[in-house]
Amino acid sequence: MASSFLFSGEFAAFGALALSLAGLAAACYTDLSSRRIPNRLNLVIGFGLLALHLSARGLSGLSAAGLAFVICFSIGLLLYFIGALGAGDVKLLAALSLALDPGLAWHLLARIALAGGILGIARLIADGNFRNALFGLLSRARRAKAQDSSVPYAVAITAGWLWMLSSSFGWLL
Repeated sequence: MASSFLFSGEFAAFGALALSLAGLAAACYTDLSSRRIPNRLNLVIGFGLLALHLSARGLSGLSAAGLAFVICFSIGLLLYFIGALGAGDVKLLAALSLALDPGLAWHLLARIALAGGILGIARLIADGNFRNALFGLLSRARRAKAQDSSVPYAVAITAGWLWMLSSSFGWLL
């Protein structure tokens, strides 16, 4: 995993790490405060990460970023259509993927899914809706009450991103 552009030690890679962390901090702030992630923020993150990836790797960087984008955007779009993610979350995930190689895209998606599950269960417990979520299949009212405990998913995306970074540096699994 450490042979990826993002962990190459090149100047552009440090820029990509800084841009991704700053962009995720801004996305978390806006998602927590207004439950929206601005399109401009996603565009700045996406074009910035793509430019840095291209400057470091050239056309091979474009193909790697393109394949990572297709993986993350298609999975995100599928989750959007089933109601598990918002459109801003999908665009944020797609923008971040432009700094990745395809293998890292799969690692990121797995970590985001686990982080989102943990955050979702914690939110259900904190709101007192865990029982409603467990028995929501049996009752429409319980299901509606459990849906009030949704998680701003920029937080889960950030947690998954940080987990991927820390595991790539050998700090965590």
